[in-house]
Amino acid sequence: MHDELAEIRDFVAECPPFDGIDEAALTALTPHFVIRYLRRGTRFPPQGQTCLWLVRQGAIELRTAEGALTRRMGEGDMHDADCLPDSPEKSWPGHAVEDTLLYGLPLDHLAALWQEYPELRQRAVRDLGQRLASARGSQRVPLERDLGSLPLATLVGRAPVCTSPEATIREAARRMTSQRVSALLVVDEGGLLGIVTDRDLRSRCLATGLSDQTPISAIMTAEPCTLPPDAPGFEALLEMTRRGIHHLPVAEPGKLHGLVSSTDLLRAQGVSSIHLADRIRRADDLGALAVLAGELPELWLNLARRGEGAPILGRIVSGIADAIAGRLLHLAEQRLGPPPVAYAWIAYGSQGRQELTLHSDQDNALILDDEYAAEQHSDYFAQLAGDVCDGLAACGFVHCPGAMMASNPAWRQPVAGWQATFTDWISRTDAQKGRLASNLFDFRVVSGEAALAKPLRTLIGSLAPRHETLFTHLVGNSCASPPPLGFFRQLVVTGSGEHEGELDIKRHGILPIVDLARIHALAAGVGEVGTLARLRGAAGSAQLSRDGADTLISAFEFLLSLRNRHQVEQLLAGSSADNYVAPARLSAADRRHLRDVFLAVATQQKALLHAFPHGPIQ
Repeated sequence: MHDELAEIRDFVAECPPFDGIDEAALTALTPHFVIRYLRRGTRFPPQGQTCLWLVRQGAIELRTAEGALTRRMGEGDMHDADCLPDSPEKSWPGHAVEDTLLYGLPLDHLAALWQEYPELRQRAVRDLGQRLASARGSQRVPLERDLGSLPLATLVGRAPVCTSPEATIREAARRMTSQRVSALLVVDEGGLLGIVTDRDLRSRCLATGLSDQTPISAIMTAEPCTLPPDAPGFEALLEMTRRGIHHLPVAEPGKLHGLVSSTDLLRAQGVSSIHLADRIRRADDLGALAVLAGELPELWLNLARRGEGAPILGRIVSGIADAIAGRLLHLAEQRLGPPPVAYAWIAYGSQGRQELTLHSDQDNALILDDEYAAEQHSDYFAQLAGDVCDGLAACGFVHCPGAMMASNPAWRQPVAGWQATFTDWISRTDAQKGRLASNLFDFRVVSGEAALAKPLRTLIGSLAPRHETLFTHLVGNSCASPPPLGFFRQLVVTGSGEHEGELDIKRHGILPIVDLARIHALAAGVGEVGTLARLRGAAGSAQLSRDGADTLISAFEFLLSLRNRHQVEQLLAGSSADNYVAPARLSAADRRHLRDVFLAVATQQKALLHAFPHGPIQ
């Protein structure tokens, strides 16, 4: 089969309703598909030929005559309204909201297919009814939350469809067909073993001539990536994008909840964090990425006004930054060629903790495989890092003032080099090394080979708790900026200048809690990176009581919420967002709460200074 036809067939095979027909019928049907390209803003469906249309790339919106959005279609979605009699969707004007590529099956060939497979037409009518019901419901009840932030447990559509590892490929394929699923989970009494998709059946079985009596375990993807049911849908899409997969099991220890696909997530909502991340994933060049990144402040503002919590907003901004970095790396590799050795692009600081805010600077680095040879490979990775850091700056994430970025050769090292650097920071620390360690200890892999980062995480967890001097400097650095409380617990504000009468809640409240959480997590051997996760993990440890952890968690959430409200007001007024809050403009309750928060931070700082008395006591 011609390469173009094979590409069409492989794509169509994973899309309803064509996922329900056999390989031979699909191969015979493929040459009859037509291809149409719609520029952004072009009317949909294309004129001149009645077809069932599949969206290959891009996005289509359908609206009522009054302009209300009734349906958004993305990659893999199908539109058959013109092929069904009396379909109300025929009266919904549509247009391409992005440059869009369509595959169309003409009506005569679709009718022949429905005659051969009558259940497909019944399915089309049923799916139409569900879409109409959904459209009516969406017009009655506005969404209160961005679906990208909803937990995966609410997005899992059905109970997991499973099979045993001993089942044959034929048995598994029959089960997938009867259950009308494109992916099957392989389980035993011990839990999830693997996953098999339609693509695996084609590429690992049919294409290789493997017998259909072979156990399904021979072609499954073992130990698949999973996310817990409370992870947001947005995080699931980013994980799928990073790994190049389309299905992700939702599981927690002892329980398998189900499966979500990228199509499920993209179909769930139109203009959302998920939709923006997906468009970033498919951007053709830096110019397109910069335009898409420009949508982030408006998205953030809309979500904040709709009541999304500060932790979720931090994850969304961090996730968008991750998606931009991942796409920039892909574009750089297209220009430079495949990397000569494996690498991991890491983010640290607030992006590493998934607590990024708007207009943040960059905190990134490269971990290279130990096969890296500077004389052979340094030019490639210097160009790669330079392209990505400059690209991030063009997208609104400015260069780090201290050049602590992957474009700096010191921030591009093989695993062994980073191990030596971390060992030096931990075992021969001083105030400056302590500051560097604080930033890098928050690292998280954004793209590339995650396994390269594991030795560093292991080293931090095993070495840091044994070096009290490290904690002395970490505590000393953290307590260098005590909370702004004066006599009688009065709030101390800036006395003059641009921010007269204001105080910096990031410097004096948010960052001290971030530092406290990091120190307690290191001391307790907690491997989490996010501030709230660290506090929960360290609760009840030698240095942090459960009550103390709960107090810091409440304080952190209050400060983030207060900053969000402040920044929403600034953005709505047309001003730039900052961290300076004027206590005089707060309610009496908020001022009282703010004083209590600063007092709690001060109390926790004093407790750590007491535990490490050689630090510079304030």
